[in-house]
Amino acid sequence: MARAVIGFLTGPAREELRACPAPRCVRYFVKDHPRQEWCKPSCGNRARVARHYQRHAAPR
Repeated sequence: MARAVIGFLTGPAREELRACPAPRCVRYFVKDHPRQEWCKPSCGNRARVARHYQRHAAPR
């Protein structure tokens, strides 16, 4: 497994390695599609909910 990780990190695919930007997510993922932003759909949902909360819970 260590050899596979070293091979991945020294190869051209390392350019596609991303940290998931969703709140409280600590996962990394390989970006397979140009529009992929999160490691899994639930992280995308969590990010959208957090954005919604920030917009609507602001002090008035």
